[in-house]
Amino acid sequence: MTVTSRRTVPPHRPTASVVRFRVLGNLEVRRDGALVVISAAKLRIILATLLLRAGQVVPVSVLVDRLWDDEPPADARAALQTYVARLRRLLGPDAAIHTRSGGYVIAPPARSCDLREFDGLLDDARVAMERGDRAAALESLRAATALWRGPILFDVDSTAMHRDDVPPVQERCLEAATRRFALELALGHHGAVVEELRALAAAYPFQEGLRTHLMRALYRSGRQAEALKVYRDVAELLRTELGVDPGPELRAVHHAILLGETMDDDAPPAPTTGAPAVCQLPPAIGDFVGRTEEVAGIAGLLAAGGAPAALPIVVVSGVAGVGKSALAVHVAHRVRDRFPHGQLYVNLGGGGPAPRDVCEVLGELLYALGLPPDAQPHSVQARAATFRARVADRRILIVLDDAADAKQVAPLLPGTAGSAVLITSRRSLDEIPAADRHRLQPFSVAEGVSLLDQILEPHRVAGERPAAEDLVDLCGRLPLALRIIGARLQPRPTLRLRVLADRLQDEHRRLDELAVGDLAVRSELAVGYAGLAEPVRVALRRMGLLPAEPFAAWTLGALTDGGDGERAVEQLMAAGLLEPVGLDPTGQVRYRPHDLVALFARELADGEDGAVTRAAYRRLLDTFLVLAHSVHQRVDRKDGLPPDPLPEGVAAAAVDVAGLTADPGAWLQSERGQLLYAITRACSLGGYEKAALLADMVVPPLSMRGGYEQIVRARATVRDAARAAGDERVAARQAGSRADVLLSLSLDEAAAEFASAVPVFRRLGLSHELVHSLTGLAYARMFQGRPELTHAAEAADIACATGDPDDIVLALRTHADMLVLQERPAEALPLLDQALEHTQALWNTDSHRALLVRKLDCAISLGRLDLADATYEQARAVTDAVNNAHGIGWLLVHHSRLRRLRGDLDAAASDAREALRRMVEAGDPRGVFIANLRLAEASLAGGDPDGAAALLRALLSTSDGASVPLLKAKAEALLAQAAPA
Repeated sequence: MTVTSRRTVPPHRPTASVVRFRVLGNLEVRRDGALVVISAAKLRIILATLLLRAGQVVPVSVLVDRLWDDEPPADARAALQTYVARLRRLLGPDAAIHTRSGGYVIAPPARSCDLREFDGLLDDARVAMERGDRAAALESLRAATALWRGPILFDVDSTAMHRDDVPPVQERCLEAATRRFALELALGHHGAVVEELRALAAAYPFQEGLRTHLMRALYRSGRQAEALKVYRDVAELLRTELGVDPGPELRAVHHAILLGETMDDDAPPAPTTGAPAVCQLPPAIGDFVGRTEEVAGIAGLLAAGGAPAALPIVVVSGVAGVGKSALAVHVAHRVRDRFPHGQLYVNLGGGGPAPRDVCEVLGELLYALGLPPDAQPHSVQARAATFRARVADRRILIVLDDAADAKQVAPLLPGTAGSAVLITSRRSLDEIPAADRHRLQPFSVAEGVSLLDQILEPHRVAGERPAAEDLVDLCGRLPLALRIIGARLQPRPTLRLRVLADRLQDEHRRLDELAVGDLAVRSELAVGYAGLAEPVRVALRRMGLLPAEPFAAWTLGALTDGGDGERAVEQLMAAGLLEPVGLDPTGQVRYRPHDLVALFARELADGEDGAVTRAAYRRLLDTFLVLAHSVHQRVDRKDGLPPDPLPEGVAAAAVDVAGLTADPGAWLQSERGQLLYAITRACSLGGYEKAALLADMVVPPLSMRGGYEQIVRARATVRDAARAAGDERVAARQAGSRADVLLSLSLDEAAAEFASAVPVFRRLGLSHELVHSLTGLAYARMFQGRPELTHAAEAADIACATGDPDDIVLALRTHADMLVLQERPAEALPLLDQALEHTQALWNTDSHRALLVRKLDCAISLGRLDLADATYEQARAVTDAVNNAHGIGWLLVHHSRLRRLRGDLDAAASDAREALRRMVEAGDPRGVFIANLRLAEASLAGGDPDGAAALLRALLSTSDGASVPLLKAKAEALLAQAAPA
């Protein structure tokens, strides 16, 4: 019989080839009608797993589990990538398998996969039934069941897939067949379906619905004795195998046949009535607040239970204490009326080290459904089958709270639609197919304050709103932590919220403070920690060695004995202990734990064997050194003292050095916080030499992006560690390098650091370091308003004597700057040209750019505006080429002056404003001051002395001249010109 579907066929679009997939039986792929042979077992498993979840991202962890069950090889991820590549080549581009974050997805068109076509036909049948067209519904159901060709994927060898993925699809096929035969009988096709029903019932002997339909079909066909034999056979099977009696519908049909009653095949199947409705939900939560969108969304999904579609399954996951159970109970009470046959609730204890036994849980649920313990079967499989039979065709809400994993949940799921399941877990339970997942986030500040307001007297929160908001933030916006704070405050009405907020500021005591009675955040986290596998516990402890900065997976891999960082973060995310926060500039996903999880991890790290944690962090430090060395070879900014060579024995963990550092600027931007922390941490581990080396490689390019205070602190830490170890050379180098940055922050401190380093380098005979310190000291004196040529001249003499081109360029540039400050630009210009010739040979882009900026300043001072224009264009090209935003800011400072002298005052003001924006972003106070001066000069030249005066007064009142007396004097002179009175 030919069956046609009423589904709309999309317009034909010619393609290079047509690929069709079949999974409802054996696995088969055809291209343009010809069979595509896929003989490799691993490739068949991957393809089958993807097709069973077509259109969904299948996590890498799931594919690894399906390929190797519980024993994956060490290189499982790499092997999987190889298999996927081979599969792509076999299937061709028309059946593309796409890589997505964390996994793979295949999304064939609806009619190119029998499973997707099957689901579409079931939708057709539902729509037809809703409009009362049973003939059309039967037509679609016949077409759907015709696609089912026997046991699902019987020729694909994967225990995990047949355990977790295949059963739900098999249940959908059986449900479709049951619905189809119900319609066949309702439309009078009794005799025509007997043999088909008999074969299907024999293949699936525990499907009572099929036996019921077979008995009806035989009886209505005048074969009463055969119908009664079917009942005897199934009753004996159920008692022997499961220890249970036939269900109420089978018994009702048997009773009608014995009495010779007429059966109403046109009526829908009666619901199971073997047990009264039961409600096991915990009490509704009276002070539940917030979560408006989540409640509405989850309630809507659960309320879809009862429709003849897939079983609604909702998984709510999140970190311990985020309010998963409270949300589940609140939603369950909200939708109770949609589930008239009852609401079951069980706490699975999955967050701890000993999750509840599934067989025991099934026994409790069966007892709640009216089956006494002595009538229950003993095995998990038999109890699960009995449970599915008991809830079949009923409207029951099942709440599974605190699930450990998908294996614990699978036996507790109904086999048919009508009911609904709400699961909470710290893990995301990706292995449960077709589930709607909601990752519950911490409260917003407003929601947290609202919860405190519900717990405490309203006037307390309203009277100390800022303190209440601080409490919410310090609790990590976790409902559990806020309930603890509320419980501590409630019996003490005179205790101010601010007092408790101040106590929570101390990170070392915060988890101690977040405890009252039996409630404690640390205890909740510790219970979850005890339930983790050892590799995940190690990853959590090592995460405590990292600063409060988002990190990339490879970082954690280096800390966990050089292991698989991607696997480590996957496991931590699955356990609800880590969240992705987006991509960094290198394209790597960055992760961070919840604030309180981070504190707990830090405690674990502090409690671990010190030798173990030191070795782990040294491995990460060595990896940073190798990566930083790769970056240093290619960055344009190499000013300051060059780093020492990498010491012997430094080796990176298993990371892609070339790939991570392909864009040096992006890598530095991504790892800035981790790098500066690593410099400090290395000193605390006794490795000041490696800390100095890392600082020398990464700090100069990092300085281009501002954040000088952090850099100055890091340099000081290394300097002090070297001094404590008696290492004069490293200490003096770090002092001089620190002074480079201090030139933009504190001239007095910069001058002192340079001055302290000079005699050390003289005594040790380190000419390069001595030139660096002398020129630095010259600049510090210059900005202090005490310019002289002594230090610059000595530096030039040393540089020329040694012949080092880098030193020569630095000394010539410094000498030229001193001459410019003494208003001798004509003498400075040839020195700058001479230095530029040296930089051409050195290929030092940043030094080249700096010299061009100084030449631009000299040309402007000499009134040689054409030379200034040409120099500006050269400098801009060099600066743009290396994307130096801070350098462009300094260039615009000078260009503003050039445009003002040309009379283009609007453009001069525009350049000054853009320079100011860039200086603020870079955190360069001296640059901010000078940009403001340029803006005031443009206002004054444009005939707005009042505006210029207001700007200058504000500048002088809010700044100390960036610790540069020379700049302050210029601002005061300009103010006197703008407002002579």
